[in-house]
Amino acid sequence: MSSVFDFQMRPNLLFIAAAMLAICVEANGQPYYYAPNTVNIPVLVEKKDASVGLGWSPSFKGVEAQGVYSPLQNGAVMFNVFAAGSKDVERDMNELGTWFRFMELAVGAYQALERGSASVFAGVGQGRLYNSYMGDNFSRFTVRRFFVQPTLAYRDKHVQLGVALRLSRLSYPKGETSFDIEQSELDAILKIEKETPFFMPELGLSGGITFSPFAATLNITSVFPEMAGLHFFRFNGNLMLTFDFGEATKKHKAGK
Repeated sequence: MSSVFDFQMRPNLLFIAAAMLAICVEANGQPYYYAPNTVNIPVLVEKKDASVGLGWSPSFKGVEAQGVYSPLQNGAVMFNVFAAGSKDVERDMNELGTWFRFMELAVGAYQALERGSASVFAGVGQGRLYNSYMGDNFSRFTVRRFFVQPTLAYRDKHVQLGVALRLSRLSYPKGETSFDIEQSELDAILKIEKETPFFMPELGLSGGITFSPFAATLNITSVFPEMAGLHFFRFNGNLMLTFDFGEATKKHKAGK
């Protein structure tokens, strides 16, 4: 039996390792105007279920925090926080790069399944994006996103999987920029100003291993449209460790 168990678990670990290598494309040092935070794909079964997770995003030298709580049966609230890049780009005029921070809140409904749950969330997020082009040249924007997110999540004793479609409306309600920057950067900013708001379907995938009450997952998010000429990053991924309070409570009760 142990050999079968090892065979089932190793592909998950190899998948995480291989995918992390694939997404480690260095974004720091390249100005950009949007990067998706990874989609929060929770497993919710009953009232008072809650979880919090902390993730590392190597592509953007960023960190993410995600959480969800069910204050009533079949209802939940969710939060996501994303911080990418280094704040030093705002302090050091000789550093090229982007500093992006973004936070969102959502409310939703869920239905427990035999192993996992299905849910739909709707929410709003807002953040600030700062680009340094070195010297006195910079751009800064307020980034706002409204979204609806249907989600399907699976969890058993050893594996946690999830898929979600985040349908977003992305806008830039406020911004300013230097004009003495590369023409390609200025063209991207003018294109954003002309075409905002953007409809952004984003696919989120999650997979990993569980060791109750923890789960270690790889979370990947990809933007569907190409968004040519906008200098948007269409792809993000992180490795996240999640603590599930509902699973911890069940484990505690079972141990009594």
